[in-house]
Amino acid sequence: MVSHKSKVVRVRSQRQLHYIEPDMHYGNISPSTTREIMFHKMPTSTGEPSVPQPVDRVFRLPKSKSQHHDSENTRSQSPTSPPTSTISNNLHQIETTTKWSTRKKVIVGLIIASVCIVIIVTVIVTVLLTRQSNTTASTTNTTVVYVLWSFDNVITDSYGVYNGQLMNSATYSPSSSTMPYLGQGRALSVTAAQNQSFQVSTPFLNLASTSFTIEAWIYSTIVTGDNGVMGQCQCTSCSNQCFFFLIRSSKLYVGFTLNDINGLTTMTVNTWYHVAFVYNSVTKQQILYLNGVQDNIKSSSSAYQGTNGTFTIGSAKYYPSTTFFNGYIDNVKIETLAKSATEILTAASLIAYYSFDSPNPTYDNGPNGLNGSSINAGIVTGRVNQGIQFTGSSSYFQAYGFYQAGYGVNSNKPFSISMWISTSSYSSCAFVQMSTAYNGGSCFNMLGIWSYTGNAAQLVAQGYAWPAIYGPSITLNTWTHVSWTFSLTNGYRLYVNGVYFGTTGYYSYSGTSGVINWLQIGYSFTCSGNYISNAAFQGIIDEIYVHNREITATEVYTFANP
Repeated sequence: MVSHKSKVVRVRSQRQLHYIEPDMHYGNISPSTTREIMFHKMPTSTGEPSVPQPVDRVFRLPKSKSQHHDSENTRSQSPTSPPTSTISNNLHQIETTTKWSTRKKVIVGLIIASVCIVIIVTVIVTVLLTRQSNTTASTTNTTVVYVLWSFDNVITDSYGVYNGQLMNSATYSPSSSTMPYLGQGRALSVTAAQNQSFQVSTPFLNLASTSFTIEAWIYSTIVTGDNGVMGQCQCTSCSNQCFFFLIRSSKLYVGFTLNDINGLTTMTVNTWYHVAFVYNSVTKQQILYLNGVQDNIKSSSSAYQGTNGTFTIGSAKYYPSTTFFNGYIDNVKIETLAKSATEILTAASLIAYYSFDSPNPTYDNGPNGLNGSSINAGIVTGRVNQGIQFTGSSSYFQAYGFYQAGYGVNSNKPFSISMWISTSSYSSCAFVQMSTAYNGGSCFNMLGIWSYTGNAAQLVAQGYAWPAIYGPSITLNTWTHVSWTFSLTNGYRLYVNGVYFGTTGYYSYSGTSGVINWLQIGYSFTCSGNYISNAAFQGIIDEIYVHNREITATEVYTFANP
């Protein structure tokens, strides 16, 4: 009789059955999975009637994992099967596992478990030691430190922590129409012959064993020899304990002592440069940037290890002496993180960005804080969030601080200006002007709309000395993206809705305003017009970007597809 859970085997025997129970060990087989063997007293050969007898003994043995057999089949044992003992009668053979087989299984199991434990422990210890080693080699701060010295006639850190002092009568740049580069405020002015500098001794500015980025605008009157821009030194002759930032032989030179990087670009005197140095403690790299472009990179560089020392601007200790700077230094910024190449390029080349979004719609959202003001203009729904609406005559937005934007201090300098416009009138007008004064002075119209009949209109772009490009037609109350770029190599280029439209080709001009400019959006006053009419713009303008370089077609496309 066979059931799902067990098999019952009835064994015939003589009246007197003598059964010796073997040693049976079943390893890890569940007690619930068993075979049941029932032994009964059976009739003898004398012919006594066969009557069912009560069960004398019940044994529960493990079920074999191999195929079950019944009273009409016998199990075939593989030659490679482990040794077994059997209980035999004339009907069946029932297998049981020997002690030695079970012990072997236990021993093998223990060996496998031991090996696994050893492997797991080894892996865990290795990971922990590796993490500890990496932490020891380069520790990064969890809290980012921000420092900004604007030198706008003040010696304080804009965050109020690392305030300094002027040494040996160091002063600020004069208040003039050509200084400083960013147009707002002043810059630090130092002279090497008088050992002038700016110093911060307390609290200690900790840059040790961490990533950090240092940026500044510099204007040097001497680039030959060694000129100390800034530094911090614990030991001038000790490896990685003295940070210095120099102009050496007309090129940038930065390092931690015996762990240095040289710039590759030759610099000239009396020129504003944006300089940046990044140390990345994760990638172990030192990176130099000049005007937002990578100037050199060094890998496998150890972290700076200076744990004390005064931070100086306008001087730097370089073994075995201190070297000083001649000229102006402005907007020195330090952050204990590794900035990306994109962030450095933005800091160096985005002069202003006006989003016209609340709560401060006329503020500059770029890196330089060239905030503007609006006259008779309102904030309405724009192309991206909010925009500024102009209603006609004497309705405009104005901002100051544009060193090179088509009509700046120097001639033939690259620039770009981009924006969204939506006109509500088919009439000739100007919507971008540059001027030397807030109330006019010398000025010219840069971008406008031209209409012949009043029933249709098209864009028109104009450069200094009157090179012009007439653009495509525009539609009333429809957003159109416009980008106007210049470089000495490519001349003026016009892009409409992210697509290149036309160019003047190579173009050079010798004329310039000679001063830092004002930017007018909308229409403020009568300027030299030529191809662009002196009339008021009516409509909405949004997302104005002004760069000091010729932006790429890819960047233009990105601005036109926000």
